[in-house]
Amino acid sequence: MGFFVWSGSASAARETDDPWIRGVFTGKSPRAVRLSETDAWQHAGLLAEKAPNAFVLVGSGQSMQPLYAPGAILVLQQFPYELLEPGQTVLYRNRGRKVVAHVLVAKVRDGWRVAGLNNRHHDMEPVLAENLVGVVIAAFQPLPAARMQLATLSR
Repeated sequence: MGFFVWSGSASAARETDDPWIRGVFTGKSPRAVRLSETDAWQHAGLLAEKAPNAFVLVGSGQSMQPLYAPGAILVLQQFPYELLEPGQTVLYRNRGRKVVAHVLVAKVRDGWRVAGLNNRHHDMEPVLAENLVGVVIAAFQPLPAARMQLATLSR
């Protein structure tokens, strides 16, 4: 199985340019590329088609800001548990069957510790091979339509 790494040019906020955000290493997580909504969906779809076992979803919630804002279009890929690394953003299913996207913080005896960037503490439940859904390989943040119009007018 091949793995896909996409390195698009991101116009991210200064805080997300640093591999450490709020004391959490995020250097293996792709930064969100800001595009029009149409372009964001097109790019995400093309990447998901090219990458083996990849899929697209839309993020929600505040826990991963400023890295991923609500509405971010994420491309994820199924990934072998043995190849996970600190700083990757993973999607996992917790005991309550809720799907959560958080950053891998540390490999410990009972699995991987993960944390949301806006959470005070790491998640109490570890990520295991059995509950791992995928790893974020690309992210796109759709620009609001009004912002796109301003960008077009200023050209």
